Amino acid sequence: MARDLVRAARFWVFPTALIVVWLAACAFSLSQLATVAPSLSAVASIPRPIQARAQEPVPRSCLDAC
Repeated sequence: MARDLVRAARFWVFPTALIVVWLAACAFSLSQLATVAPSLSAVASIPRPIQARAQEPVPRSCLDAC
């Protein structure tokens, strides 16, 4: 009877552990993927038009740039 119990435990423990690890990896990946869309739509990631950049004054000395 004890031998049957050990066989049953070996039969179920490895696949169960593998599924648990796989689900944890999927949950982590999906949680990281949820942060991609907000970072892509952030204001800083939107490039300014070339015309807006052309109107900026060009620094002429260290005092203007610093």
